Amino acid sequence: MLQRFQTYIKKENLFKSNEKILLTVSGGIDSVVMCDLFFKAKLNFGIAHCNFQLRDKESDEDELFVEALSEKYGVTFHSTEFDTSSYSKKNKLCILVAESELRYNWFEEIRKQFSYSFIATAHHQDDSIETFFINLIRGAGISGLHGILPKAGYIIRPMLFCNKEAIVT
Repeated sequence: MLQRFQTYIKKENLFKSNEKILLTVSGGIDSVVMCDLFFKAKLNFGIAHCNFQLRDKESDEDELFVEALSEKYGVTFHSTEFDTSSYSKKNKLCILVAESELRYNWFEEIRKQFSYSFIATAHHQDDSIETFFINLIRGAGISGLHGILPKAGYIIRPMLFCNKEAIVT
């Protein structure tokens, strides 16, 4: 998997090996595997984690797990907590949209403040296929009929080379 990961990064020209990348890590298997691949590839990275305070003790446990992961890899750990429910109500957004807004705004702040070149998410092929069908159902035109792009502005998706099954095994 490491070789495929490195080949994909080069093929898609996601970033240069000397650039510092901010990894978005939830604590789930997708983002944990992404961390492991960055570490094994000897890439320069830091870890960012959002605690949305939606699952009580489990949210706090995820944050502690991701912090321990950053210590294991010897990289900088950035974390924040959001009152997602209040933000959602105040802005009349569903929870998923509220999480997304809070998350990406904060990631961009961290990217700028700590001079990260890019923000990496652990989206994989299955996520991209799902996005394609969502766009299709929503009636997207030809230009909107695509999955998740490997690179969009400062957001990169280095795990799009594999599917969930490959990540789990």
